[in-house]
Amino acid sequence: MTGYDASVLNSPKARILIVAPNWLGDGIMAMPAVQELRSYMHPDARILVAARPSQTGLWTMQPAVSEVISLPASTSKLVQSAKKLKAKQLRHAVLLPHSFRAALLCALAGIPHRRGTTFQTGRPFLIQDPVNVDELENEHQQWEIAKLLLPMPLPKALPLPHIEPSKEAMNEAEQLISALPRPLLGCIPGAARGPSKQWPGDRFQAVAEAWIHQTGGSVCWLGTPADIRLCQSLNTPLDKRGVTLAGKTSLSVFTALLQKMDQALVNDSGGMHLAAAVGTPLVAIFGTTDPAKTGPLSKDAVVLQKSDLKNRSIDRKSVPAQEALARITVEEVLEPTLAKHI
Repeated sequence: MTGYDASVLNSPKARILIVAPNWLGDGIMAMPAVQELRSYMHPDARILVAARPSQTGLWTMQPAVSEVISLPASTSKLVQSAKKLKAKQLRHAVLLPHSFRAALLCALAGIPHRRGTTFQTGRPFLIQDPVNVDELENEHQQWEIAKLLLPMPLPKALPLPHIEPSKEAMNEAEQLISALPRPLLGCIPGAARGPSKQWPGDRFQAVAEAWIHQTGGSVCWLGTPADIRLCQSLNTPLDKRGVTLAGKTSLSVFTALLQKMDQALVNDSGGMHLAAAVGTPLVAIFGTTDPAKTGPLSKDAVVLQKSDLKNRSIDRKSVPAQEALARITVEEVLEPTLAKHI
């Protein structure tokens, strides 16, 4: 590793900039390596994270991070963002996104040691410390991040991701659910990739109704603003035993709500990774994406999948993915969802 080594990390003046991934799930899959990096560093050394505004809330919940820098996503503001980073007088940057833009940003910021992958057009000229992750193609994505962030040799194991919502967020979350009978099932029926990662909504609804009937508890529908209409429609039959909170909270409160759930039922989504990072037991439903590569990092997760075809990325309306999701029955989901609660 030429970008930094153990001697750099052990210095009390060490400051490492991490350019964060642009997606929630990718950010959480980076957390194990970030947490491990912190353990290599001097107690007074600092980890700074540069992230898009939509992702800064996530990184403020990571105890290993010293400072979060919000950078506009717009390319038109690239020079402005570079000036913001340049003022920090940083010497070491690790680029987790594989984009040309992320590399150009750090180059314009005058950061001399830039570490990242170089298989993208234009990147080799902007990366001083190139990293080849090809041999990790069949490993979980967390190991690609680990090779970027950690000195060699890599550890045999990584910690589970761990994030901590603020006390204010925890209090606000408790107020939102205080009137609901327990235990609580948190359902996230949406997914950023659309139908290719969404188990049919009527089946989520059937599981929710069975949860209420068999446990005497309640259901919280969670998600982004894009999921509001879906969650409202699925909650309608539940009357006062269900509540729709999708799109109504900050990311920190959303995370706090997940932490307060007794069980989570999720698609392959950022919400799935959030539930894993706060230690909530979860059942995750996969279509054709590969859980061995991007599955939840949790000791208490059940993954359900009925597909021999496994891809790392899929089209939003992939027919094979939707067919694979449809093969998973309500009964198959109910068994692990209810197992600890009846």
